[in-house]
Amino acid sequence: MTVGMLALIIVAVLLTQVSVVALVGLYRRKRQYREMDVQASEPQVLSGSREFASSSADVPGAPAVSWEGFREFSVQRREVEDGNRSICSFYLVPIDGQPLPSFRPGQFLTFRLPIEDPVTHQPKTLVRCYSLSDRPRPDRYRISIKRVPAPADRPEVLPGLSSNFFHDHVHEGSRVMAKAPSGHFHLMEDK
Repeated sequence: MTVGMLALIIVAVLLTQVSVVALVGLYRRKRQYREMDVQASEPQVLSGSREFASSSADVPGAPAVSWEGFREFSVQRREVEDGNRSICSFYLVPIDGQPLPSFRPGQFLTFRLPIEDPVTHQPKTLVRCYSLSDRPRPDRYRISIKRVPAPADRPEVLPGLSSNFFHDHVHEGSRVMAKAPSGHFHLMEDK
């Protein structure tokens, strides 16, 4: 056996070990996410956006139930966050008055927005996600949105449709449709 052959065998063994360690790590992470999904789905999940069981809402200290699909929210307050008026926070309360489920830092809400297509001027539905920007509360959610303008060097490119829709058309009292908090890319508080 030559030195080159021995070196090749050693490299192959090392690569195999690294691969096994990486696969075990991925398996553990996948199992951890499955456990989080199971924990998240333990509270009763409701079908429909306005149907709420009297389970946890009537029990003091019980977690709020989640919902499937879109749920209607009203903008309780909007607050400009910077001097350039490019970042605005929207405080959303549920129309039905039911308590809101908690969320993890880094999760987001998915919105369904009725906008006018800037090219065809026809109505269309736009679906966008925005991160929650406050601590969990049972009565409201907060999102903070930065306006996305058209690039200064490319005026033919349209500005951000959803961010500009929120800044220009969503005011106190406006209603928006949102899905329950979601997202696996969040702070793992137990680590």
